[in-house]
This record gives sequence, structure tokens and C-alpha cells, in this order.
Amino acid sequence: MKRLILALAATFACCAAVAAYPEKPITVVVGFPPGSAPDVAARAVSQKLAARIGQPVVVENRSGAAGTIGAAAVARAPADGYTLLLGSASSLTVGPAVYKNLGYDTVKSFAPVVQMLRGAFILTVRADLPVQDLKGLVAYAKAHPGRLTYGSSGNGSLHHLCMEMFKSASGSFITHIPFRGSPPNWLALNAGEVDMICDSMPNPIPTLQSGKGRAVAVTGDAKGGSLPRALTFKEQGYPAVDIEFWYGFLAPAGTPPDVVGKLNAEITAVLRDPEIVGRYKAQGIEIVPGTPEEFGKLLAAEVKVWPPIVNKAGAKID
Repeated sequence: MKRLILALAATFACCAAVAAYPEKPITVVVGFPPGSAPDVAARAVSQKLAARIGQPVVVENRSGAAGTIGAAAVARAPADGYTLLLGSASSLTVGPAVYKNLGYDTVKSFAPVVQMLRGAFILTVRADLPVQDLKGLVAYAKAHPGRLTYGSSGNGSLHHLCMEMFKSASGSFITHIPFRGSPPNWLALNAGEVDMICDSMPNPIPTLQSGKGRAVAVTGDAKGGSLPRALTFKEQGYPAVDIEFWYGFLAPAGTPPDVVGKLNAEITAVLRDPEIVGRYKAQGIEIVPGTPEEFGKLLAAEVKVWPPIVNKAGAKID
């Protein structure tokens, strides 16, 4: 009887704690710089989440190493639900294949909360490059060996691997120029300092709309919203360039399941807000909230996919 009473008391205390959560501000760590697509996504959700839970939700940028620096910081944070990660494929499923000694294990170090979105990559070339499609790009690259360059948001990022997959499939030689995040990458392309970028939506839109860049290929099969009128890699004969991006929210491993459940419910409600759905649909991006378990299965599956791709691309960093 005494054990039963103690167990019931512990259960009631836990329920009371969860009912009171959150009692202070929540920090969302983004492993990319201000103005990047993950940063913009985190701020859009955080603002509406704060209104729902009655506590500030503060976005903190810890950029570098394709988002893995920010992920490592969250993995070390207290498992109390007050520090979250806006994680990405770059930091959570590609990063472990690229970098040694990250300081975290994607499957063991985090409690998945909810996936946010997923979308395509666009290969954009500077406007004055005389190519209209992948056939023209490959021909130009082979006619001008060593002349072309592409920018990425860092070694081991999805932007890097997208281009390396294309180079491998086409036999083209294009020099990699890494930057610290997407914004400086696009500034370089707009200034003519790099020739092309394979980046995720919505990052290419301003350059495409300004006429400073031209879309020559889209990953995946779907084309809609603001996706450029370009044929897919598959349609142009390069089915091996099959890559998409996604973001999702995670907490440190050990975060109480009831807290994870409450976060899942509140963030999912934000993601179903018509304003959020409409904004991303217009950009050709799909909002895909689900359960923590579904997000966890995605992480576990993708962690196994990337090592052979990274090794083939020579993108591993010691």
C-alpha cells in the first residue's frame, strides 16, 4: 500500500509539473545564421507558439559546420523542455556521415518532437551563364574545364552534396566554394563570384525574381507553388540526384514524454495555422507535422542512407 501511495504521489506530481509547463521562456536553437531558411522557419513558428503557450520563445543562432554546432549544443542542454533544436537533414542525418566526433548521436541524443516541413532543391545558375538546362550546363563545364564554381552553405551540407551528386552523375568538374550559411552564398552568386548554387526553397526565389539567376533543374517529382518552371533532374536524365530538405523540432534525450507530447500538440497546432500552411505552399514547400514516433523513424532511416553517398562524394571531414 505504501508503494502504491508513493507511486500515485509521483504520478500526480509529474502531471502537475506537465500541466504547469512551460513556466519560463523556451529557447529554440538554430544551427544556421540569421536570415537563412531554417532561421526564418524557426521564427515564424516561435512567434505563434509563444502566443499559444503564454511564454516567450526565443530563437538563438549557433551557426557553423552545416548546423552541427547548434545540434551539439542542444544535445548537451538540460532535458527539461526549455531548450529545443530546429533540426535539419544537414545537421542530423548528413552531419554524422560527414563529421567525426560531433558530440551527439542523432538517434540517442535527442527526443524527436515533430517534423515541420519538407521540400525540393533548385539548381540555379547566374543569369549571364549561357546555359538553359542540365545538358547545356554539362556541355559548358566540359568545354571550360576548371572554370565553373558552385557555392554551398558549408562542407557536408545538403547544398554541397546535391552538387557533388550531380558532378558524379554527369562527369563534370565544378569547383566547390563553401560559405557559412545560405545568405552569403546567394550574395556571392548575385555578385557573379560563383556560377551556381543547388539550394532549397525558398532561398532561390529573390535571385530568380530579380533576374540575377536562372533555374535549370529541380529535385524530386513535384512542381508547384513558386517552384521555377524547370525540368526535374530525373526528367533531364539524372535520377541519381534525388534529394530533399526537411526541418523538425527536437529536444534533448531524456525530456519527459508528457512534455514532448505537449510540445508536439502545440507546435502541430501552429503548423496547421492557415497562414503558415499558405505561406509555405506558395513556396512549393509541404508542411508535414506528425507524431514524435514518426519523426524518430525518419531520423533512424536517413542516418543509414547518407554514409555511402558522402563517401562517394568525398565529402567526409576528419
